Amino acid sequence: MKITVNDICVTLFEGACVRNAIMRASLAEKKSFMTAGDVIVRDSYGHELDLDAPLHDGQHITCEPCETPSIEDEL
Repeated sequence: MKITVNDICVTLFEGACVRNAIMRASLAEKKSFMTAGDVIVRDSYGHELDLDAPLHDGQHITCEPCETPSIEDEL
Protein backbone atom coordinates (compact mmCIF):
# COMPACT_ATOMS: atom_id res chain seq x y z
CA MET A 1 0.00 0.00 0.00
CA LYS A 2 1.12 3.58 -0.61
CA ILE A 3 1.29 6.12 2.20
CA THR A 4 2.43 9.74 2.03
CA VAL A 5 4.55 11.03 4.91
CA ASN A 6 5.40 14.75 4.76
CA ASP A 7 4.98 14.71 0.95
CA ILE A 8 7.17 11.58 0.61
CA CYS A 9 5.36 8.62 -0.97
CA VAL A 10 6.39 5.25 0.49
CA THR A 11 5.25 1.71 -0.23
CA LEU A 12 4.47 -0.45 2.80
CA PHE A 13 3.06 -3.88 3.56
CA GLU A 14 -0.62 -4.36 4.38
CA GLY A 15 -1.18 -3.94 8.11
CA ALA A 16 1.62 -1.39 8.54
CA CYS A 17 1.34 1.19 11.30
CA VAL A 18 2.34 4.85 11.59
CA ARG A 19 5.74 3.91 13.04
CA ASN A 20 6.54 1.77 9.96
CA ALA A 21 5.64 4.62 7.60
CA ILE A 22 7.81 7.14 9.46
CA MET A 23 10.77 4.76 9.53
CA ARG A 24 10.44 4.02 5.81
CA ALA A 25 10.17 7.71 4.90
CA SER A 26 13.22 8.43 7.06
CA LEU A 27 15.21 5.85 5.11
CA ALA A 28 14.02 7.22 1.78
CA GLU A 29 15.05 10.78 2.64
CA LYS A 30 18.14 9.80 4.65
CA LYS A 31 17.02 11.93 7.58
CA SER A 32 15.31 11.14 10.84
CA PHE A 33 11.74 12.24 11.46
CA MET A 34 11.80 10.66 14.90
CA THR A 35 14.05 12.09 17.58
CA ALA A 36 13.84 9.75 20.55
CA GLY A 37 10.17 9.19 19.71
CA ASP A 38 9.23 12.81 20.34
CA VAL A 39 7.01 13.42 17.34
CA ILE A 40 3.43 14.43 16.69
CA VAL A 41 1.78 12.63 13.79
CA ARG A 42 -1.43 13.89 12.24
CA ASP A 43 -3.67 12.59 9.48
CA SER A 44 -4.95 14.71 6.60
CA TYR A 45 -7.84 15.92 8.79
CA GLY A 46 -5.50 17.15 11.54
CA HIS A 47 -6.29 14.35 14.00
CA GLU A 48 -3.34 13.23 16.10
CA LEU A 49 -2.30 9.60 15.53
CA ASP A 50 -0.55 7.16 17.83
CA LEU A 51 2.64 5.54 16.50
CA ASP A 52 0.90 2.15 16.63
CA ALA A 53 -2.19 3.33 14.72
CA PRO A 54 -3.03 1.28 11.62
CA LEU A 55 -2.82 2.87 8.17
CA HIS A 56 -4.81 2.37 4.99
CA ASP A 57 -3.84 2.66 1.34
CA GLY A 58 -3.60 6.24 0.11
CA GLN A 59 -3.45 7.83 3.55
CA HIS A 60 -1.53 11.10 4.03
CA ILE A 61 0.17 11.82 7.35
CA THR A 62 2.43 14.57 8.62
CA CYS A 63 5.17 14.13 11.19
CA GLU A 64 6.59 17.04 13.14
CA PRO A 65 8.79 17.30 16.21
CA CYS A 66 7.07 17.58 19.54
CA GLU A 67 7.79 20.92 21.15
CA THR A 68 8.86 20.19 24.68
CA PRO A 69 9.29 23.08 27.08
CA SER A 70 12.86 23.77 28.13
CA ILE A 71 13.79 23.87 31.77
CA GLU A 72 14.27 27.64 31.48
CA ASP A 73 10.59 28.01 30.50
CA GLU A 74 9.54 26.25 33.70
CA LEU A 75 11.51 28.58 35.99
